[in-house]
Amino acid sequence: MRKLVASVLLLGLLSPTLLLAQQIGPSVLNLDEVVPEYPRPWDREALVVLDFTVKSDGSVDDIKAVDGFHEPRFVEAASNAIQQLQFEPATESGEAVDWPGFRISARFLVRNQFHGMRASANSQLTDAEDLIRENKPEEAESALRAVLSENTELFFEDAMFNLRLGEVLLATNRPAEAVHALKRATQTYLPDENNDFNLESAVNHNRFFIINLPEIFVNDFITTGLQAHHTANAPRVATPAPLQRGAQRGQGRRGANERPKASLEVLNNTLLESAYQRQYLANISTGNVAAVINTYNNLENLNDDAISEQMENQIEQVRQLQNANQRLTSAQVIMNGETIHHPSHRILAAVNVAGEIVSLDFQCESRVIRLPFQAEVEWNMPESWGQCAIRFRGEDGASFNLVEFPE
Repeated sequence: MRKLVASVLLLGLLSPTLLLAQQIGPSVLNLDEVVPEYPRPWDREALVVLDFTVKSDGSVDDIKAVDGFHEPRFVEAASNAIQQLQFEPATESGEAVDWPGFRISARFLVRNQFHGMRASANSQLTDAEDLIRENKPEEAESALRAVLSENTELFFEDAMFNLRLGEVLLATNRPAEAVHALKRATQTYLPDENNDFNLESAVNHNRFFIINLPEIFVNDFITTGLQAHHTANAPRVATPAPLQRGAQRGQGRRGANERPKASLEVLNNTLLESAYQRQYLANISTGNVAAVINTYNNLENLNDDAISEQMENQIEQVRQLQNANQRLTSAQVIMNGETIHHPSHRILAAVNVAGEIVSLDFQCESRVIRLPFQAEVEWNMPESWGQCAIRFRGEDGASFNLVEFPE
């Protein structure tokens, strides 16, 4: 196995390469056998994002909820499921070691609630939208964050409030934060997807979704699922709009009441289109080339009429930039303990760091490698690792610029 080599960048001064201690991530052995139990009554949905430590003996410890929307009963149900997982532990120099910060999310879905919103949440959303129209972004942000932390009960509500929050963050020139909110707004679930992917595989976007349908309600009631929370490891391939044979540009929009056959999208088509447009703007503003291209593709597959001439010209320039032999720079911010980046080049460094960043995980096709974070250090990912995403772990609000160098 090739080691990761880091060379220090000191004002262009050549310096010796440093061989840093690295850990190889743990592998879950029985994820397809573990299904969370929905805590009755079946009256609401929940997303529980859990961080925990995979111990050197393969057990789990230090389970805590770090994100999502949920009542305590859902956290308990998800934690009980996590405790049933078995792991091959992480290693360092061939020895088993603890691995903190393993992240898994549990989704509790009431399927007939999709595209639905409670009256109280709808009223709060209307109040926030009034503040946006009155050009009171600080008050609007406060109201949106409050309801997201206190009064969200359905995935559609969570998506709608995050969509509006993303708009406020864009309007106040905080695109890196907007990216995180808009990712939540554009979540897509693949309920028919099975668990035949490698946990560390960036190419297959590490999506695990375990379905538990009581037989009597199999058509339209409830699902629970547990998934490795590395779904952002690689850009999602959007479900193509079902086109009639010979369809031309402008016929790509799905029918207003038509659900995609292979995916379950939280927002309806009109709202999802709006969310993708804003996500595209946020990624353009941060300079995140790979994310710009992926969001553009998602929007084009949803409704190609939503692509403006300006966007068509932009995307050609972005694609040329991705393939060109020149440096790329993107703005990053840690939210809910992490941020994940999909690099276009294999050599990169973090500069202009503000706040604490603990470590970075190279989540690649062949393995997951963890290294302690160092600013202004050049990281070179070997070709043998395959496609990689990079997960930075640290304190919320920590920010930095990620520079990618041509080889």
